[in-house]
Amino acid sequence: MIGADNMQKIKISFTKVLPFIFIFQIVLMALSSITNRFSHMVIINAESPAWNGIAAFLNICITVAVSPLYIGFYRFCFERVNGGKPHILTVFDFYRSAAGFVKSAAAYLISVAAVGFPASAASYLTMFSIFASRDENTGALFAAAIIALVILVLSELFFLTPYAYAESISDGLAAAIKKSVRLGLKFMIVLILLTAAEIGIDSLILSLYRNGIEYGVLRAGETVLNANNIFNFILMLVSNSVRVWIKFTAAYMILGVSPKEQNSAAENAYPEPAEDTENDEEKPFIEPYDFCIEADERFSDEKIIETEDIRGVDILAALEEMNLAFDVVNHFGIRRKLKKMFDDLSFEIGEFVTYEGGRSIENFFTEEIDEREFEVSAEISKASDYEPFKLILRVDISEEE
Repeated sequence: MIGADNMQKIKISFTKVLPFIFIFQIVLMALSSITNRFSHMVIINAESPAWNGIAAFLNICITVAVSPLYIGFYRFCFERVNGGKPHILTVFDFYRSAAGFVKSAAAYLISVAAVGFPASAASYLTMFSIFASRDENTGALFAAAIIALVILVLSELFFLTPYAYAESISDGLAAAIKKSVRLGLKFMIVLILLTAAEIGIDSLILSLYRNGIEYGVLRAGETVLNANNIFNFILMLVSNSVRVWIKFTAAYMILGVSPKEQNSAAENAYPEPAEDTENDEEKPFIEPYDFCIEADERFSDEKIIETEDIRGVDILAALEEMNLAFDVVNHFGIRRKLKKMFDDLSFEIGEFVTYEGGRSIENFFTEEIDEREFEVSAEISKASDYEPFKLILRVDISEEE
């Protein structure tokens, strides 16, 4: 039975995420329509099998190119359900650097491959089962069923990878994969039921979609068929949006009940449902700065990270996870100076032979943005040889203007 906390999370996800998922799906369907038309033109005009290979390669390139967009959108959704106020352009954050693009694409493609591999394997196993049944080979049928089950279980272990990476980018891709596998084992039954529900939704939608086309063709010809195409578009939009929302909500709930790693506990802990209940109705659906950057006045925030490997911290990802205005997070001067300052600090504190009695190092710099002076500081400390490193990253607007 779903507890009160999970019901509250479903409510939060429904009100804060689902409307944006519809917008996201409309954009994706428009992009998909354009790329499909282009690929179709290539195949139609193909004079040799090589052109089909080019079309397949093009589809792979498109999948890789849009992968960071999914991770950016998941990150946007996590920030909203956790009480943050992300700018709508957050979805494009992973296109700013080659490292961000590669890691986010890998996180998404791992999940896509995990889903696609069982589907391909299932088709081969089905064919194998058909031939085995003709020969009445029950042993082969049993073996095929076991193999299919093992493949399904293994694929579910990587379902949470893109969500775990989007939720806490500073932890890194390896940590996201480990978290996905660990939670996949713990919630395997839930994930399998989720997959079964998704297959059921796909079957229902496909049935409605085909029946709609047949009805349009048989009853009234092209006029009704055009109207039917609109119906099919709406049907696919709703089904895709609901499917994405269900997956995200499931990931949100599973990641929310897991023990938070120490290096992200301060920032990534979910808000208590009781605190949000009274304020949910007062918060506007769209903040002024969602589409107007100038209205964003989030100028100060602090992030605390505890980690055993201070040099492995992605300081720019940590900056991006802070509740700051889009112009501050994406300012080239701040990002460049912060990266250099943190590299120097992490290298210097990592050179100590012992940390008994405590070691600490800090530095800061200032940067002007639109006639406002910002101070960015970083402090790294380690209490003893057995304690983790503690990083305190602060961004404040100067009072002297």
